[in-house]
Amino acid sequence: MTESSNQSIGSAMLMFAAGVAIGGLLVALNTPKTGPELREDLRRMGRRARDRAEDLGEEAERGWERVKGRAGGAAEAAGREIKED
Repeated sequence: MTESSNQSIGSAMLMFAAGVAIGGLLVALNTPKTGPELREDLRRMGRRARDRAEDLGEEAERGWERVKGRAGGAAEAAGREIKED
């Protein structure tokens, strides 16, 4: 994958997560609940959003490490091929 492709995927994932968070917040605010119930729901949603963001960050980091490994392997192979010629 190219760097711009990775950035596009990362941007899309971030936009999706933001959309989910905003949608959840709108649903929570439009649901008839008492103050304490609403606050607990918002706390729970915040924790879930934080956990999901951490998961996405870890997934992106693993993907980046794979890309770096492939690029390094390709560079080494290209270097060996150039030396052989």
